[in-house]
Amino acid sequence: MSSNLKSLTKNSMEILEDGLVACTFGRFHVRLLFTTLAAQCATTMVTTTTSYILPIAECDLHMTIIQKGLLNSMPFFGQIGAAMFTGFAIDAFGRKIFLVSGLLGIFVCSVIEGSSQNFGMLVFGKLMEGLFSSFCFTTPAVMVSEFVHKGVRDRVLLVNASFMSISLILVALMSWAILPQKWDFVLSEDYFVLHSWNIYLYVCSIWSLIAGISYYYLPESPKFLLSHGQENEALEILKDIYKTNTGKDKSTFPIASLSASGTFTPSSKDTLKKQLTTALFEVKKLFRKPLFGRLTLFSVMTFVCLLAYSSLRLWYPQISTIVENYQKSHNQTDWFCVMITDYTESLPQNAKNTSFLETNFTVNQTEVCIPRISGSETYTNGMILGFMSLFGIGISTYAVVFFGHKILMFVLLLTCAACSGSLYWTNSLIAMALLISATCGLMQTALSLQQNLLVRVFPTTLRSLSIQIIVMIGRIGSLLGSVLFPVMLTYGCMVPFLVLSVLTLCVATSVYFLPSPNAGGGDK
Repeated sequence: MSSNLKSLTKNSMEILEDGLVACTFGRFHVRLLFTTLAAQCATTMVTTTTSYILPIAECDLHMTIIQKGLLNSMPFFGQIGAAMFTGFAIDAFGRKIFLVSGLLGIFVCSVIEGSSQNFGMLVFGKLMEGLFSSFCFTTPAVMVSEFVHKGVRDRVLLVNASFMSISLILVALMSWAILPQKWDFVLSEDYFVLHSWNIYLYVCSIWSLIAGISYYYLPESPKFLLSHGQENEALEILKDIYKTNTGKDKSTFPIASLSASGTFTPSSKDTLKKQLTTALFEVKKLFRKPLFGRLTLFSVMTFVCLLAYSSLRLWYPQISTIVENYQKSHNQTDWFCVMITDYTESLPQNAKNTSFLETNFTVNQTEVCIPRISGSETYTNGMILGFMSLFGIGISTYAVVFFGHKILMFVLLLTCAACSGSLYWTNSLIAMALLISATCGLMQTALSLQQNLLVRVFPTTLRSLSIQIIVMIGRIGSLLGSVLFPVMLTYGCMVPFLVLSVLTLCVATSVYFLPSPNAGGGDK
């Protein structure tokens, strides 16, 4: 009798949580995680492939250093432009439809980029690719968190965070396998020529195609359906997961209804008008206490972290190539800033000051462009970055249990600032690689811990919108970092690195004000 009374006191979300426990963790979740990995690879390549093609494509596309910064930043323009709409729409209409459409959109844009014959075409492709990636940048993590019970949720979310590191390793391996090849396929003289970097972009598009098709055959989030009154649809999905994971018949599923009353509740699909009205009503809650304060703090921290992280990560292959070429031409290494300054001073003056859309070719038609090709160390450094990120996330999986989210984030951010500032005193290639990799890897670990907090302190009906707003503001930071980094380099080698260190120290102090993981606001 007492157990029946206890079950009747549970709300629908708590009953759904019991259902997820009954489903266990099994084959369905492995399939979901594989799809999430493919999606992470696709979205990582949206912003990362440009970094690897900059050295090899600079002569084919006649790019200046400022244009390289613009190209690196174009995906962020697209993401910022669509973030508010997609965050609202994902919470109003579901996760699955936007995951499928976004990933297939990335695939089409990647094909357009691979076919690029000029700078403008590649810029347009990256802009549109960024727009579509806003549909599916944070949604895979939301989907994963809503398909697992709270007993394994933290561990699964950290596994999900490791996918970013794995994707960085994969993109470095793919770059190493394809970009050094001397491939030139002339399909139409002076009109359509494919170089190795074109083929590379074609190959990278496969990940988004795999992820888009895989999500098409996965169900909608049961938490989303339940939060929108579709109890029976959510229950059927739980039964399917139960059957897949346990091999038992769906009729043996221990929960008969997700309704708090324990009775069957017929559900009907709301009209578009009602869905929009309900979603707008929910949005009002986001701008009231305590959610608005949390939203503001997370947004500022993400802005600063991504400004530092993205600018350094996206320019890392170019920096590594500069150092490699200095070593080859001088037959020695030197202090880090000496090598970087040698590159910036070797650029023609008009290559530094040319406008974004004016090409170096139109200004210097008599000059022969000799690309600074990346060597093997650039790609191995990219893999070191990925492994460093993976190591950081692996250690944090255990360290967070002992120290908690906030203390661990504070330590990670302090270490990032120290590593970035230490670059000035290094004259070793391996030391440079380790310091930059540590800065990026530890910053990514801090961001993954922050995301873990995010999904706990915002409710299901506002989770995607709040995350999209935070990511949108963070992407503004990424955009500014990508554009300003090469500009700051022309004013002095250590200017960007010292600025990043100071900003990281500032954000480390704001960790104290983050809400506790158990502060409430999210679903149980």
